[in-house]
Amino acid sequence: MAVPDYKLSSVLCGHSMDVRCVATTTESCILSSSRDRTAKLWHPEGVKDFVNVVTYKGHKNFVSCVCWLPPCEAFPEGLVITGSNDNTILGYNLQDGKVQIHLTGHENVVCSVAPSNDSGILMSSSWDNTARVWNVNKPQMTPTVLKGHQAAVWAIIQLANGAFATASADKHINLWRRDGGKINSLTGHTDCVRGLAVASSNTFLSCANDVTVRLWTNNGECLNTFHGHTNYIYSICINPTIPQGFVTSGEDGAVRVWSAGDCIRELRLPVESVWSVTCLNNGDIVTGSSDGIVRVFTKEPDRYAEETTLSQFEDEVQKVVAASQQEIGGFKLSEIPGPEVLLEPGKSDGQTKLVRRGTNVKCYSWSVEQNTWNEIGDVMGASPPSDGKTMYQGKEYDFVFSVDIKDGAPALKLPFNRNEDPWVVAQAFIHKHDLSQGYLDEVANFIIKNAKLDSLPASSNGFADPFTGEARYVPGSGPVAGLPPPSAADPFTGAGAYTTAAAAATDKPLVPHDSYIRFDQANLKAIHDKLKEFNSKVGDGFNAFSDQQIENIVKLGEMNCIYNAETVTLLKRMLEWPKDILFPVLDVTRLAVRNAEINGQIFDTNHGPNFVRYLLSLLTPDNLPANQMLAMRVLVNAFSALAGEMLVLAARESVLHALVSLAQLNNNTQIAATSLLLNLSVALAQQTDSVELAECIVHLLTRITDSEAYFRGLVALGTILAESPNKIVVQTKIVSNIQLHNKLKRDSSDVDPSFKKICVCSQQILKML
Repeated sequence: MAVPDYKLSSVLCGHSMDVRCVATTTESCILSSSRDRTAKLWHPEGVKDFVNVVTYKGHKNFVSCVCWLPPCEAFPEGLVITGSNDNTILGYNLQDGKVQIHLTGHENVVCSVAPSNDSGILMSSSWDNTARVWNVNKPQMTPTVLKGHQAAVWAIIQLANGAFATASADKHINLWRRDGGKINSLTGHTDCVRGLAVASSNTFLSCANDVTVRLWTNNGECLNTFHGHTNYIYSICINPTIPQGFVTSGEDGAVRVWSAGDCIRELRLPVESVWSVTCLNNGDIVTGSSDGIVRVFTKEPDRYAEETTLSQFEDEVQKVVAASQQEIGGFKLSEIPGPEVLLEPGKSDGQTKLVRRGTNVKCYSWSVEQNTWNEIGDVMGASPPSDGKTMYQGKEYDFVFSVDIKDGAPALKLPFNRNEDPWVVAQAFIHKHDLSQGYLDEVANFIIKNAKLDSLPASSNGFADPFTGEARYVPGSGPVAGLPPPSAADPFTGAGAYTTAAAAATDKPLVPHDSYIRFDQANLKAIHDKLKEFNSKVGDGFNAFSDQQIENIVKLGEMNCIYNAETVTLLKRMLEWPKDILFPVLDVTRLAVRNAEINGQIFDTNHGPNFVRYLLSLLTPDNLPANQMLAMRVLVNAFSALAGEMLVLAARESVLHALVSLAQLNNNTQIAATSLLLNLSVALAQQTDSVELAECIVHLLTRITDSEAYFRGLVALGTILAESPNKIVVQTKIVSNIQLHNKLKRDSSDVDPSFKKICVCSQQILKML
């Protein structure tokens, strides 16, 4: 058999975030679902093009999966089915996108949906460790629940003999009877099983994070194991035009085409993850990937893309391949696992893992108390440990101590270099592990004693930068001497915690709020010093700034500064610095945009829209927490003048999507996020589209742990509730969120004086419900 020469055919752009699933309908249409909370229908046009004809909306979180449910008794035109991180399933009319069914019952992310062999029967699986079988002809009927896995169920199919098969992160494949009874549990895969596909009337295929594909009989006998991928395999489907053909995709950024168990073609994409793959009836391969693009590949020359498109695609692939060969911290980037490794729980408190995200590597630490992996930070490029050094979390240290804090608990790791201030390291250590401040001297003296320090190092201001290891600079902080401010102080401004005009007099309404807030305080000297330091390190492709230029740029942060237009142009150029050294530039920018004239130049019609999009791009999980926080602070302060206010409001849908998509929220990020929501609520409370804003606020309030951030979020929500023309809808959003509604009730009776304003605000919101 001649090996088919698959090449790129079409590139379908429209989603703003990862495309997590692709599927097909009749008439060779393509369905795609995305982290941008939408699904899309792409209709073929001409020989090789596709056009987005419908966008399906309605989910409150990522749309993780999509499928086509063929016509049935209740829905003779069929349904587009989506599953989401909001734990629900929606069914849409194919042509107009109207929601026809809304299925609830799963208690965690719905990660796969698929049609059964029987008309009107829908299958789904979830991170809640179950799969469900629904009869959409009889929506009142209780679904059959397949319960028995010990971890997330990533996929479900129905075999030709009528039995169901489910794939799970517990490394097992379970076979089930139609009534939900378990038939068998299949072992063989050594890691999370991610996908399933019916191969014939007697066999089916599975793919897994153990980088293998397995062929099984319907009775559960493993017939063969196939190797080819170099990283997790996420998706598998049958290719109807190749003898015993199937296609797989995965974390190695590749699609592989198989025939009779042999890998006959590899298609490399310019991405980190190819999340999903499916095939059209003509054999063309459709992919959904981490760059938010749907691509179609074909073996038919008349459907190949234009030569310029093919050449550009190959160039992009080569750049990604070259980047994957670089080394970070003594490890080859391509050999460091991707984010799916975080699906497995840690084995001990403080255990760390390196995780590859694109061309960056992040370090995560396992928290037993929180039962989650917490991001520590970026792992920067470094050579393998030199003699006498110890490698810890991608960096070299003179010492890595084990500190026993309490009996029965695992020892905590304490890295230290001789040139560091032991009290600074001790302070960082107790904050990282949420220890009592009373441990400070004890830990510092432990370091001094065990490191055998004869003298303490001199330091410019006594504190180590959390990103570079050099002179400490806390973005946006006032001249606080490095330690976190007391609980009543704003951790960003160093000033008193934010209060509305009525906050001090709690007998007055806190909501609705009627004016914008902003972040004003800053240590301009610290920003200046950090800009000079980074300016000396800026890499190839960036021209260094003179000392005078840096001084002029920093002066833009003064409220009533005297400046010229050239300096603003210099600031715009400095904003093009690499992201790992960008945070002091963002801090200057958020101060500068308070000035109406500078605001007008930063957010002008030529530069402004692209700048807002760039700020939103900094909110993705692969960016520094400081960049995330400061990008939001720039957007908050943009409301200081009309130009910035208008552009942020014009991009409000993208802003809300970015906020909802934020992964881990530290206290700094929480306050920035809810401050932005508060300004949006002041601007939009009386608009009809304020409901989506209210949904975003409700979503974030259930994740907020910082009391000041929570208060700001309450003020934002109360402002919308008081003024929205869709007040009843907003009321329903709040009441239907049981977690938030119960918290409002608890907080409304809290007698703790330190939470007085939260108590009062909760009472005022409850009165409006």
